[in-house]
Parts: sequence; structure tokens; C-alpha cells
Amino acid sequence: MAIPVISILESYSVYTNQEIKRILDSRRKVGLLGDMMMYHLGWRDEELNPCEAKGGKQLRSTMCLLACEAISGKFDNALPGAAAVELVHNFSLIHDDIEDGDETRRHRPTVWKLWGVPQAINTGDAMDVVSYIAILELKVKPETMIKVLRVFNDTIMQLCEGQYLDMDFQTRKTVTVEEYIEMITGKTAALIEASTAIGAMAATDDQKVIDHFKAFGHKIGIGFQIQDDLLGIWGDPSKTGKSARNDIRNKKKTLPVLYALQYSKQKEELKQLYAKEQFSEADIDRVFQILTEAGAYEYTMKTAHRYRDEALAELEGLCPGSRAMDDLIAIGRFLVDRDY
Repeated sequence: MAIPVISILESYSVYTNQEIKRILDSRRKVGLLGDMMMYHLGWRDEELNPCEAKGGKQLRSTMCLLACEAISGKFDNALPGAAAVELVHNFSLIHDDIEDGDETRRHRPTVWKLWGVPQAINTGDAMDVVSYIAILELKVKPETMIKVLRVFNDTIMQLCEGQYLDMDFQTRKTVTVEEYIEMITGKTAALIEASTAIGAMAATDDQKVIDHFKAFGHKIGIGFQIQDDLLGIWGDPSKTGKSARNDIRNKKKTLPVLYALQYSKQKEELKQLYAKEQFSEADIDRVFQILTEAGAYEYTMKTAHRYRDEALAELEGLCPGSRAMDDLIAIGRFLVDRDY
């Protein structure tokens, strides 16, 4: 990650973390429930003692604050919204870890691995509820709060729909590129879209301005996931921290694979390979060769860049001279241009 973007995320995450801790501390302590939430967020160790483990990048919460600051000159009004989107993101991660059977996250055991699936489900549910406690603290007009809650509810429903499609695709023989875009729109883009929309709604009643920030989040969120797809196959292991061709090895049906399954001259061979229960190293090499020959790399990169450019166009002419807008654009570019 480029140093300027690291600095942006680190500086704003301090305020988001303070807001989340304030909200969690305001709740009545019941057993280990709050501690398990704090563990997942990186503020407790495995013995539930205070610590400062490496948490997430807090992209969504920072984008929420920057949208508000770009419009109004300050981000304070959006802090409850930033806390809410970060809590929703982490609620979804706790449940994703259960559904995917992942035993580690951020180099630590997952909540379900330490305390079991039932407690992890309940911890995720609790974090979702706390996100609503946070969002309701936005200091906006009652009519604006109704609009915010509609966006928030719709986003969480889209997350569930995206996760459903993701799990459904694992067992389906045929998935189209269009269906895949629909899935990542729900699973990845929806919450980024909500982040920039809620940040804008905390700053202005101008619906046209809000719509531009919302569309920016939607399009950059899709580009962000597509870039992940590209790095999962062609990324440099020394930069991504993952083994080469990792997504092929795990038989993930990401955008490059789906493109080749639809358009490659060797699509029948590719279908037969993906019908296998497990890939050999020779199979992985062959899949990689088919994807490369089909132009899947070029297609994926071109598609990610198209969404990036369309996203950035949404912000053209808005908030001239705003440092926060420059920072938001820098994050948007990073999400698609990164190499890890």
C-alpha cells in the first residue's frame, strides 16, 4: 500500500476505533460477549487481555468520514456512521469465517475456532445489532435518518444476498460473468457504496451530491473486488503474501475463470478440469495456461480499470480544493491499482 494511503487510513481509524469502543463500553457487560467482539476487532488477545493486534484496513469507515469531510469540511457528524459500517463489515467477517470454515483471520484464530460455532454466530449477531445502535446516533434530521436506515438495511440485505450467491456458485456448474458481477455487488460493493452514501448524507441534503458519492462507492467497490480476482491468479507472492495462482488452487470461480469458461476456445477442457474434485499441480498449470491464452488477464484488468474510471468520474467537479476529496480519490485509485 502506498505510504500516503496508509497514513490516511491510520489517521482516520483512530477516530473510528474510539467511537466503536465508546459504543461497546456503553453496553451492559454480559459474560464474554463484549470481549469476543473486542477480540475479533483486535483489542483483546486469546486470553481476552487488552492488546493492540493488527486489525483491518478500515477502508469503509475512512471512506465514510472522508465523504462527509469533503462536503462539509469536517468528519465528526459521520463518526457514528463510520463505526456502524465497520461493525457491519466485521459482523459479516465473523459469519463468513464460519461459513467458509476459515480457522484464522489476520494471523489469529477466528472467533468460532476459539469459542465454537454457536457463540461465534451469536457474537456476529450482536455486532450487527451494535451497528444499529451506532447508526442511530447520527445527528441528522428525522427524515434523513429514515433515508439512512433504508440504505443501511438494504446494504445488509445485499450482503446476505451476495453471500448466498457466493455459496451457491460453489456447487453450480454454470455461472455467468453477469451473475458474478451481481454477486460481488452484494458481497463487496454494497457496503463501500453505503459508506460513501452515509458519509455524504451526514453532511448534506443535496440528493444529487449524495447520489454521486453513492455511485462512486458502488463502482469502486466492484473494481476493488475484480482487482482481488486478478491478484489471486497473477499476483506476485512476495507482495500479496499468498502462494502463486492461489485462487486456481482453491478452485475459486472468480471473474477471470468465468470469462474463460464462457469465451475461451478451450472452455470445454476448462469445464472438465473444474469438474475434478481436486487439482493436481499439472492441472493448475493447465488452467493458468488456458486463462492466459483466453486473454482473461487483459479482460479482468480492463474491467477493473473501467469501473475505477467510472467511479472517479462521479466525483469530478465536486468539492473543489478539498483535501479530504483528494484523499478519497487516492483511496479509490489504490483499491484498483494496488498490486497486493
